[in-house]
Amino acid sequence: MTTITTQRNKVITEEPEPGDVFVRISLLTPGDTTGTLHPRCLRYQPISEYQAAVDWAVSIADQMAHRIYVVPLSYRDIRNTERFTPICEAVASMDDRQRGVMRRDVVNSMCEVLRDCDDWQVRSNAYDVLAQLKVIHHES
Repeated sequence: MTTITTQRNKVITEEPEPGDVFVRISLLTPGDTTGTLHPRCLRYQPISEYQAAVDWAVSIADQMAHRIYVVPLSYRDIRNTERFTPICEAVASMDDRQRGVMRRDVVNSMCEVLRDCDDWQVRSNAYDVLAQLKVIHHES
């Protein structure tokens, strides 16, 4: 864990690990009960934005009353939160036709990314999704 000390505050972060795919900034704000703090989390950003997230947190730290956390997250970290439970439950409740339509939409979207995206990392991720769906067979 790394602590970046600014003039009046601190930013707490960890270096991203190889499996990390997102970064999230959490700001501590007063909670509903006096004397408690509640984290307010900003939207997930791609891990490629990690340094920009740290830079932004450092730039506003002195304006905040409490420390700021910049947290790299892996898919496993995200799956272990309650945030995606409604989505998982919705997918689990789909019938075969609905799952087929969703799969077709995912495959079409990933093919469009492979065709149109200039970022090789994004194309690589789209390729991996297609391989996991067994649309692409990679032979060694």
